[in-house]
Amino acid sequence: MFALLLPLGAMAVTDFKIITLQHRFAEDILPVIQPLAGNDATVTGIQNHIMIRANPKKMLEIEQAIVTLDVVRQNLKITVSRQHNLQTESDTVAVSGRKRIGNVSISTNQYPGTANARNGVQVELENNQSKSRNSSDQFINVIDGGQAFILVGQSVPFTQEWLTLTQRYAGVQRTTEFIDVTTGFSVRARSLGNQVELEITPRIAQLNQQDFIDFEELSTVVRVNKGEWFDLSGAMQQKDEVSRAILSRQTSRQSQENAFAIRVDW
Repeated sequence: MFALLLPLGAMAVTDFKIITLQHRFAEDILPVIQPLAGNDATVTGIQNHIMIRANPKKMLEIEQAIVTLDVVRQNLKITVSRQHNLQTESDTVAVSGRKRIGNVSISTNQYPGTANARNGVQVELENNQSKSRNSSDQFINVIDGGQAFILVGQSVPFTQEWLTLTQRYAGVQRTTEFIDVTTGFSVRARSLGNQVELEITPRIAQLNQQDFIDFEELSTVVRVNKGEWFDLSGAMQQKDEVSRAILSRQTSRQSQENAFAIRVDW
């Protein structure tokens, strides 16, 4: 009598199914399904079809997840909370003096208490610094999976710095440069069960928004819970120099910083 011994893997039963999605495309739900499959299953997709190869238990688990995710697209409400900090510095120079020629006294006097000053010129230098902070909340409705543009700066000079950044990160060689641009972030929101996947991409655009450059290689993807605030500026400020240039601007006399948080609700 002979006994045939087979590895456990060879005895495992594997099913194969093609599931046709009714409301979503495969790319919308694969980011959730593939991690769920792990090493026990293979999940791929094209257009509105999902192909699954798995054991019966894992197959059932994946099918249940697909039923939960394959729902009608909803409108998403993206709320943007902005805080704008501006600091300026200026110098004021004033000159006052008195000169006596014989019996005639000629004076220019801009400050109280200097009318009896002796002959000579007095120069006053005053340094002024001011700080301001403005906060605002705005919202926009987009279809699930749709894209919104969060404006940071309007009519920003297209300096050599921006030309260098577009060449370095976007591979754009322009013979005609932008004169002024708007800066900001393109945000695409996808609902994944009780979470929202946010794809955030730095962007500059002409003032009419018809011509723009997305720094796609600098895109970042995060997942947050519905109704939860996400510190967009904090995350992007640490990521790349394009985002830092969008969020803050500094000259010898002025510095600007922008802080943004976003929240996605139904």
